[in-house]
Amino acid sequence: MNVLLLNPPTGNNQKFIREGRCAQEEKVWSALWPPISLATIAAVLDRDGHNVRIIDAPAQNIGWNAIPSWINTCLPDIVIWSTGTPSIKSDLELASVIKRMNPEIKTAVFGTHVTVLDKQCMEGFPDLDFIIRNEPELTARDLVAALKNNSSLGNVSGLTFRDEHNKTIQNPARPFIENLDELPFPSWQKLDPGRYRLPLKRRRYLMISPQRGCPYSCTFCNCQTYYGSRLRKRSPESIVNEIERNIHEFGTRDFFFWAETFVINKDHVREICLSIIDRGLKISWVANSRVDTVDPALLRLMAKSGCWMISYGIESGDQEILNRTGKGIEVKQAEDAIRYAGDAGIKTVGHFILGLPGETEESIKRTIDFAADSRLDFAQFYCAVPFPGSTLYEQALKEGWVRKAVDFSQFNQDREVMALPSISPGLVKKYRGVACKKFYLNRKRVSGIFSLLFNR
Repeated sequence: MNVLLLNPPTGNNQKFIREGRCAQEEKVWSALWPPISLATIAAVLDRDGHNVRIIDAPAQNIGWNAIPSWINTCLPDIVIWSTGTPSIKSDLELASVIKRMNPEIKTAVFGTHVTVLDKQCMEGFPDLDFIIRNEPELTARDLVAALKNNSSLGNVSGLTFRDEHNKTIQNPARPFIENLDELPFPSWQKLDPGRYRLPLKRRRYLMISPQRGCPYSCTFCNCQTYYGSRLRKRSPESIVNEIERNIHEFGTRDFFFWAETFVINKDHVREICLSIIDRGLKISWVANSRVDTVDPALLRLMAKSGCWMISYGIESGDQEILNRTGKGIEVKQAEDAIRYAGDAGIKTVGHFILGLPGETEESIKRTIDFAADSRLDFAQFYCAVPFPGSTLYEQALKEGWVRKAVDFSQFNQDREVMALPSISPGLVKKYRGVACKKFYLNRKRVSGIFSLLFNR
């Protein structure tokens, strides 16, 4: 089969990251991510002998007008592409563009949004043939095999499709992959790794997926829709073998360990770090963590193995707001985690969500003060968004914080979309601006940014 994998373009010259729970516009701090799901699907299909191409439209500066020429060049039997909530309308309209060119081409999508609202998406976009739910690699493999062999689609777990009577069929869910070591390494050779650069440092980097699944129950998060709630770990040997492959084949020594929360199992993280050190790999890497899963000794070991920055999901500087989210952390733990990382020589990024349920002017000011007064090197301030698949989405619909006829194009973390009884959207917008100014109008932080710019 000829398969085209696609990270689609978006209107207005926007460049969207569509990767698991992360669906956001490229910004100076986020940069474009290498599309690891597409690259891993490609590797799985390569292994089965299919002819696979990948187009990352945002990274390659490909707009809507260029898509027809790419389709004509690739001559795919099926196009599979990633989707995100803020861009969902244009993402799914792509099916009609493809069908107008050649109605025989099959169209399939994956992502958290279409997983949760699969039937709604199928009904709203009649040129869409398939939705791959949850973790995409093996369902994509079995779908392509079924099309090649003209076998029953009803046997493809994790697939939503239309039958011969145009009825939407939702096959049983596919069990999550137990042994992640069985997945091949991402096929980065089908992309141009040089297009993906770290923010500020501008060095090329690639993503490594060391594990999947998150056992925590934060109300605002929909990550379990993609990879489930149970932690599944790759072996440290497999992870470090992939790092070595990326060094030798692509000349890449900077890595983003992409996981819902990298530091969940401390022993696993220690083994990865020790393996990097034992093999003498001179790399730099970043990762994320909860604030309650790190300790000074672990952070020192991470730094020794090449970790130079860690991102913490702090969310709020107000304990009552944190309690409402089900995050299960304390403000004091955030203070400690920031200090531990700084003492280990690791730069820190704090992620904060403004406008969560129960938010007031007083609580939002406490969050702003916490961030500004902390030892954080960088901070990102988001507006609370009730993404489909999260508990917050169901709560927001039930309480009338968002309209039932939802405009998902507004579901961007730069925008305040919920009308809470305790704080207006206008005030959330105002205080987000205040937070950014108060945090970054700080001589020490400005100096830190410039040090990264000029010490690459």
